[in-house]
Amino acid sequence: MMKFKIIVTSLFALFMSNAVFSDQQKPSITESVIVNQQLEVITIDHDAGWIQLKDRSGFTKKVNVGNDIVNFEQVKVGDIVNVNYAETIVIKAFGADAINAGEEVESIFARAKKGEKPAGAAASATTVVVTITSIDLENSLITLKDLKGNMKTLRPRSPSVLKKVQVGDKVAISFAKALSVKVKADNK
Repeated sequence: MMKFKIIVTSLFALFMSNAVFSDQQKPSITESVIVNQQLEVITIDHDAGWIQLKDRSGFTKKVNVGNDIVNFEQVKVGDIVNVNYAETIVIKAFGADAINAGEEVESIFARAKKGEKPAGAAASATTVVVTITSIDLENSLITLKDLKGNMKTLRPRSPSVLKKVQVGDKVAISFAKALSVKVKADNK
């Protein structure tokens, strides 16, 4: 599982480097959420490919795991499923010539080897760079255009950022998410 943590950590470090090496005069926003949960396997049907999990509060959920899980036959009632999930979004403005408009997507995936307890990790990061086409200070609105010409008018959470950008500036919107799941034997 250490391999999975290294993969996820490396992707986030690469993703976040965009914010570190950017123009410090332009506004930037970063928000993240991280969820770590331990779930107990309370029912399992290996043939049908589903398990029922229970969290610490007693909430249960039936999950169809399909045929892609390596070593699913090793999962038993009472096993603990560790689930880690993280999302980060970074919105950063740049001067008009600082970066090019466009889109970039990166994804990685890893899973347990045959014979190991089931485990897997997946992470992806997407960055879209758009251009500011208009700023309406009176109504606190900004209009952005992507490389395909699609336009979207938005109201920023903090309207004061509109005074720090200008028409023609670029805005990089980066979104990353990662999920790791690992089954461990019941500790009872």
